[in-house]
Amino acid sequence: MEDPFIISIAIPPFPIFIEGNLTEYGTGVMHPDRRNLPYFDIILVKEGALYLGEEGIDYTVKKNEMLVLLPNKHHYPVKPTDETTQFYWIHFFTTGNYVQSHQARQLESNIPIPSLHFHNKFHTLHLAKKCRLVDTDELYQKIQELLESTTRKDINITFWDLQQRFFSLLNLLDGQNQAKDTSVLIAEKVEQFIRENFNKDITNDTLVAKFNLHENTLARYLKQYYGFTPMEYLKEYRLLQARDLLLKTDYPIQKIAELCGYRWGPYFSRLFKQKYDRSPLQYRKNHFGKQ
Repeated sequence: MEDPFIISIAIPPFPIFIEGNLTEYGTGVMHPDRRNLPYFDIILVKEGALYLGEEGIDYTVKKNEMLVLLPNKHHYPVKPTDETTQFYWIHFFTTGNYVQSHQARQLESNIPIPSLHFHNKFHTLHLAKKCRLVDTDELYQKIQELLESTTRKDINITFWDLQQRFFSLLNLLDGQNQAKDTSVLIAEKVEQFIRENFNKDITNDTLVAKFNLHENTLARYLKQYYGFTPMEYLKEYRLLQARDLLLKTDYPIQKIAELCGYRWGPYFSRLFKQKYDRSPLQYRKNHFGKQ
């Protein structure tokens, strides 16, 4: 018997992607019987159906459905597959707090965060234990991009690149169980597109062409759910990234401007001063003292 659960995971620390793959079972194959694995296991069925259980609860995971298995539990087969079945499996690990319950829970991280910057705050990731997936084309594409990164021979594909792709995937999986109207889905997609492309030349025309909606509609949706129009959100996000680069690197101001999507350094400096009440150079000196 299936039971509707929500898995709430405190962030930070951020969950870490370990490995994943696309697996195909022929008819009559049983899922492995395993105990006490130390990581989460996300299963997303692309074709067919899987029959498996966890701690006495049996699940049928059909095409375009997801099941999340908890760490350190007993996972076992319920019965063999009765048709050819393809599914993605993704393992990830966290040392943070998490809980499985019948409703979404807001959790506090077990990692203290300094209050120097106002935007640092706790977040709770919510994954449905089992649910029907939405936007499967985009979801499967992101999974493929993540998995292909793990098989590339280019040694310059870094740990951080893999994790960034994984975080993007988690963003899509977060709240899959919650019914969302069109305006929420579009706002989330626009917000994610801006985050992934903030260093590129993005205009309202770019977003209109990408999402095939009038710029006023996009502005209304994003303003409703994020408090900013798309261009306002883009500016805020770019300046946050610039501030991090000022604190974490010794890059020249012009290079930081370019990395954050600004071709002209003085324009970037003017926006930064409007936001933080000091120039980029003054901001850096304030935190590092005299160089």
